[in-house]
Amino acid sequence: MNTVGIDVGKRKCRAAIKDRSGQTLNEFFFSNDKDGINKLTKIVSGYGKCEAVVESTANMWIRIHDTLEDNGINTVLTNPYKTRIIAEAKIKSDKLDARILADLLRSGLVCQSYVPSKEFREKRALSDIESH
Repeated sequence: MNTVGIDVGKRKCRAAIKDRSGQTLNEFFFSNDKDGINKLTKIVSGYGKCEAVVESTANMWIRIHDTLEDNGINTVLTNPYKTRIIAEAKIKSDKLDARILADLLRSGLVCQSYVPSKEFREKRALSDIESH
């Protein structure tokens, strides 16, 4: 199975797709909006069976995660503070972070964060609005 590492940014994100041996198949930027995420989904879907890992960055990961999941791509959320190899790297770039995330997922070394169901998140958002 191919793995996709996604370094999430406010406006632009970086993705790296690797095969099971760790060879890079594709790397690209995409915008963190509907069009960019649709581009990501289309590209990833072209590589057959894939699993993705998304770095948890504020709430910027939610739309990416949900769109990939809705398109049948199992997507794992990781906490960047627990992904110490990235957090402590001396040389940091979106490109390296995406590659490392794909490798960690391929190796089964991602520290997964809990992702509540969409329904639960929607109810929680409504209760937050009502309490203000």
